[in-house]
Amino acid sequence: MHDRVPSLHIITKEVRRMDATSRRITVRSNSQINIVFNSQEAAPLIQEPESTTLDIQSETFNETLKELNTMIGLQEVKDLIYQMYATLHINKLRSAAGLKDNSQVYHMIFKGNPGTGKTTVARILAKLFKSLGVLSKGHLIEVERADLVGEYIGHTAIKTRDLIKKALGGILFIDEAYSLARGGEKDFGKEAIDCLVKSLEDHKNDFILILAGYPDEIDYFYRRIRGCLRVFRFKLILRIIMWISLFKSRN
Repeated sequence: MHDRVPSLHIITKEVRRMDATSRRITVRSNSQINIVFNSQEAAPLIQEPESTTLDIQSETFNETLKELNTMIGLQEVKDLIYQMYATLHINKLRSAAGLKDNSQVYHMIFKGNPGTGKTTVARILAKLFKSLGVLSKGHLIEVERADLVGEYIGHTAIKTRDLIKKALGGILFIDEAYSLARGGEKDFGKEAIDCLVKSLEDHKNDFILILAGYPDEIDYFYRRIRGCLRVFRFKLILRIIMWISLFKSRN
């Protein structure tokens, strides 16, 4: 991955109409991002040049990418950043053209063992999302079970809502999130889960939730959360939650 912000290369040769019916984003090794629009509806061809390249520069974005590139490995994360960059800027182009943009939610699950850089990457992502206009503040609130779960009925909801409020405009990072589901139905951790699920509906564009932990345990926790999401009809969030596996390439 290069340090330079990638150009957005929009292929217009096959475009019939700029519509949301289909979009494909690919990342090439030379850091050029191709966004291909296809329409299922017939319409007169737009007379455009065969391709148009947009070079969009952001000093903050560049500096943050350099910070990410100092970390060994994490190629999946770096490729994901380019795809996010492309999606966000293509939405701006759609808005400028008077078309409805495809707003997305960027809640994530980080799977990885201790020392794989989960918290560090979360901090970098917070700054990146701020530079791209996704987050208004770009700060990181890092918590664990003890910060969310109270000592009596109702206490957990108060603590969890307070932390969500502090995280608005930034990222709420819950380490070892699966510990919230270990105590069974009567455990106060379930109350924290319920509050978190509701917050994804009430503040879906105001903050990003990252659930982190060991791969096997976080998979189990996700299955628990998936049931809650079904109850609250969060099918869209289920489709766009991004899974990131973080690995070290050397000790």
